[in-house]
Amino acid sequence: MAITQDNSRSPSPKNIRQVDATTLGIAWNDGHESVYAVKTLREKCPCAHCVDEWTGEKRIAPGSIPDTIRPVKLHSVGLYAVQIQWNDGHDTGLYTHEYLRNLCECPQCKKKTAA
Repeated sequence: MAITQDNSRSPSPKNIRQVDATTLGIAWNDGHESVYAVKTLREKCPCAHCVDEWTGEKRIAPGSIPDTIRPVKLHSVGLYAVQIQWNDGHDTGLYTHEYLRNLCECPQCKKKTAA
């Protein structure tokens, strides 16, 4: 499962790939390499079903996403987002490129977040 795209806008994914069963990787057009735990991506789904549109409050109960969660399909949405279809049947979340970049779990980004 991979999406390959080369856009002049920044930052945008050049390639999205399944690193292993529990990890997705994104190579960005600015050279950055992001890694994501798939369970974390599912828990941070930004759709209206998962996050209250008015309050921003999460609707997903902590611990309710199983460790067996996996992406089934990835779809590029225009030049701004990725839609992930999950093995639990959920597929309404649009992960904007900016949102995905902010969720990056690579050592470099974790260091910036901790500072």
